Amino acid sequence: MSSEDNHSYEDTLELSFEIAIPYPVRFWIILLFYIPSLICSLFILYNFIVCRTLRQALHNHVIILLLFINLIVQLTGIPWILNYYHLGYVWPQNPSFCLTWIFIDEALYITTTLLFAWATIERHILIFHDQLVSTKYKIIFFHYLPTIIIILYCICYNVSVIIVPTCENRYDYTQIVCGYPLCYYEIHFVATWDIVANDIVPTIIIIFCSIALLLRVFYQKYQMRRPILWRRHRKMTIQLLSISLLYLVLYIPKMLMEFIYLCGVSEDFGADFMAYAEFFAYYGNFFLPFVCAGSIPELKSSVKKIFQCWRQQTRAVGPQTLSGRAVRPQTLALSRRTFDPPLRTTIHVP
Repeated sequence: MSSEDNHSYEDTLELSFEIAIPYPVRFWIILLFYIPSLICSLFILYNFIVCRTLRQALHNHVIILLLFINLIVQLTGIPWILNYYHLGYVWPQNPSFCLTWIFIDEALYITTTLLFAWATIERHILIFHDQLVSTKYKIIFFHYLPTIIIILYCICYNVSVIIVPTCENRYDYTQIVCGYPLCYYEIHFVATWDIVANDIVPTIIIIFCSIALLLRVFYQKYQMRRPILWRRHRKMTIQLLSISLLYLVLYIPKMLMEFIYLCGVSEDFGADFMAYAEFFAYYGNFFLPFVCAGSIPELKSSVKKIFQCWRQQTRAVGPQTLSGRAVRPQTLALSRRTFDPPLRTTIHVP
């Protein structure tokens, strides 16, 4: 993409990027979802750390990484978005802050996509080929090594194209994420690699592996009658499919529009749809903790225990009713001691 094309692309964004939702409304609809989502994220990660069973389960490791990355976005990117909608411009207005914001927004999105694509593949290994993770060395090779490779790739790739690019980024402090000035989109090969390798291929893997997992589980359960651990596999399957559905609904529209633009279609095509897709893509960060919480039965039992303890404490501390009047527990105990009948003593007369 030439620099002239890039200027026209930026001009198009300035004209059509804004959606028909005012800034104050966007601020409040994001804040209303943000606070419960942040609380849910902290609660889930706390349970993963405290509960040894959840922490050591292999199928939860990638989920923990996804939730941790999502928490970083919730503590950095989302407050910056709220600040932008509150002020109407980016603050603080300096290149270092913009570069940090762009790196978090882009790098963590790519890392999340690739990690979840690997999670869809790993579910097939854990359910149908568990012999591949039956020993310590196999677990390192088939479980930990792919995750480490993905994280290292994302770090190296995003540092090279965002932190130390061969081109110069141009920041616009009147636009969200400083106008998202990723100048590497001017280089056709890099832009093609980013969309194909970091968006399209992972999305195809997520779709194919999710559907294949569902079909294989039902086939083995109802057709082959094989003695699989259905309850355990059902938990892993529901967890994966729930996150897959969330990802596909919120992120695929944005990815498809980027692919259409890469094929040479004018950015005027679907510009309004693209603006809405980019805005509502942030709701993936809000809904991810709730989807994970709903697919982990152990968390449901933790929530029930918290409510049960809270109810018991409320009943123990709260006032008790006696003869139509509210009597405190201390008063009730005193009245019982006052009105208890004296002990009878038996005197034997010779």
